[in-house]
Amino acid sequence: MGILKKIIYGVNIIVAILLIISFILPYVPPKTWPTLSVLSLAVSPLLLINFIFFLYWGIGLKKKALLSGFILFVAYFHFNPFFEFSSEGDASKFDKKITLLSYNVRLFNAYEKNSTEDVPKIISELIKEEEPDIISIQEYYKDHKVDFSAYPYQYTYFKRRIASLGHAIFSKYPLINKGAFDFLASNNNGIYADVIVNNDTLRIYNLHLQSMSITPSVSSLQEGNKDRLRKRIASTFVKQQEQVTQVLAHKASSKYPVLLSGDLNNTPFSYTYKELQKDMKDTFIERGNGLGTTYSFDSYPMRIDYIFTSNSFEVLKFKTIKNSFSDHYPIFTMVGWE
Repeated sequence: MGILKKIIYGVNIIVAILLIISFILPYVPPKTWPTLSVLSLAVSPLLLINFIFFLYWGIGLKKKALLSGFILFVAYFHFNPFFEFSSEGDASKFDKKITLLSYNVRLFNAYEKNSTEDVPKIISELIKEEEPDIISIQEYYKDHKVDFSAYPYQYTYFKRRIASLGHAIFSKYPLINKGAFDFLASNNNGIYADVIVNNDTLRIYNLHLQSMSITPSVSSLQEGNKDRLRKRIASTFVKQQEQVTQVLAHKASSKYPVLLSGDLNNTPFSYTYKELQKDMKDTFIERGNGLGTTYSFDSYPMRIDYIFTSNSFEVLKFKTIKNSFSDHYPIFTMVGWE
């Protein structure tokens, strides 16, 4: 047993070192070190494994528990908290409020084989229950059967080479100054619009950053060519960096408060997240609960869909909605302002 415990502790040291290395990921541009950026996808399991080691040694009152325990303590404050307990804010304090729903709808399942989901019904129930003022949709499909008639102001955008597939912003308030980014060498895109809420103007961004284009299952990753997969993911994160730079430059020119939502295709432990979250509020961090998982990847918890707000907004509510026909879960927030 002495030898076995030495081996176990050796593995413990390795995963602890990997987690320590991950601390630098938000500060290293993928272009500088593409392969290292891939480690951001492994931070969640590294946290879990270190927690298991902490419990394993802690139950036996072993000092070895201090290694993983201390690193988890540092990780909690170094990264944004990866588990949240929050309550709702007092919406009655604000006369000015708006609600936003962001959802990657996977083309409303238009290309899913043997899909039995009643997509129009699920969307209808979702809108009826949440009553969002604005909806940001990624992977929008033009030839859908969903009823958006409650939203008189609609902005959809399709790239020319993919005439039916794009992104959309639906609003109960007028939309002006609309546009798109048209990311280079990418099927992904981002759109934006200014929305007039009473006498105020807000900037809305709806982003879908570069996709990894991998099958969402652990088994498919294990069976594929590992080196090719690593290079593909690293290349994806490099493209995301370029896209984020373009978005941030555009956002910096806005004189209006910003609501930025979408599918970033990256985790909260990444350079992509850190750059977009800088000087913004992550609505999950402000008012979320639990792990905040937004993407169905077997049992692997992934939060890759976000809503960020300017600091001038007070986040009053956030929730992840589990009733979904897509491989993503819709996320919803309410914000108020003076």
